[in-house]
Amino acid sequence: MKNLLVVSCVSDDVKAPLSMYILKNFKDDVVAGVAKYASGIDADIMYLLPENEDVEGLNGEARHTNQVSPTLNNPYSVAQVLSGNWPRPMIQDDFVAVFEDKAVQVITPEAAYGIAKGFDEKFVAVNTQDKTEIKKVAVGTAVADICDTSAAKAVLLGGLKGKFVTGPQASELKIQAEEQFSSITVFTSSDCIVDACVQLYNDIYTASCGKCVLCRESTSQFKQIITEMTTGKAKMTDLDMIKEMSEIISYGAYCPFGQGMTKPITSAMELFADEFEDHIKRKTCKCGKCYKAAELYYIDPDECIGCGDCIDACPEDAIEGKDGFIHMIDQDLCEQCGKCVSACDEGCIKTATKLPKLPKKKTKVGKW
Repeated sequence: MKNLLVVSCVSDDVKAPLSMYILKNFKDDVVAGVAKYASGIDADIMYLLPENEDVEGLNGEARHTNQVSPTLNNPYSVAQVLSGNWPRPMIQDDFVAVFEDKAVQVITPEAAYGIAKGFDEKFVAVNTQDKTEIKKVAVGTAVADICDTSAAKAVLLGGLKGKFVTGPQASELKIQAEEQFSSITVFTSSDCIVDACVQLYNDIYTASCGKCVLCRESTSQFKQIITEMTTGKAKMTDLDMIKEMSEIISYGAYCPFGQGMTKPITSAMELFADEFEDHIKRKTCKCGKCYKAAELYYIDPDECIGCGDCIDACPEDAIEGKDGFIHMIDQDLCEQCGKCVSACDEGCIKTATKLPKLPKKKTKVGKW
């Protein structure tokens, strides 16, 4: 069976848009690397390019697709797209993906450049605020030499399936050849890590191909749960659920993207546990990025008559109290559904973006 070597330029992480940059700016080196690799496996050559992208002087057939997915460095996923289907990876080691009676193998422009020039250089996408700059650096270069980590609150290495480290930790690292160092995203003290994770998991949800249940459902659930952390609807138990689900996903997802997409949130929760607790328990964001429009329910201790109607109406059992005592809302359990407001004939359940001073223990009505 003849081999087909596909140069995939549509498998980038959104945090590391390297493929078309390398192909356009180092075309001769990429072409040389592709030719060398193809001759070693006796393969025809095809370049899989994004729609509306044309590059002159390639050494093979060029095809275009509107599918862009991190799974498109997987031979079966590429074969599916070439056949007009959605990208769907296959991870069995002995599985041979076939397109037009040719066994598909996949290479990226970065890997082709390495074959031609050696692997002592690395392309790195450095993300700061809304700016992305791609740099070619020597392997072994200190991370601190290519981006400012001196004032960094956190650094995300590896993009959508990377992990968070602190600024000081990043300063001690050196660039390595592996994929983890293809993307470096710097966060300063003004950045909210929880809000950053919301943005990441919106991108992760979009990037998931949806083939396996674990990745498809978990990316959706993670996106929802992390968003709820910024709007006052999450619970502390959600953190435990994310950790438990992540362990299962890391072993059971079909491809490296699905297996790795849990790392940003689990590493963020480990390093910045206090920020997650502030968002969930205290419903506050020290960076001022979240809760700008969030209103929290509370029971006015001066007006509560201790009737218990709100307790009966709460589906989350988030209201504590008994007859004759001022009732209190547990903000960690409250879902802001508003059913207690409807149930309170006295009108003593109110909302505020910042909670006033409230009882912390059982207090008799009229004694506050």
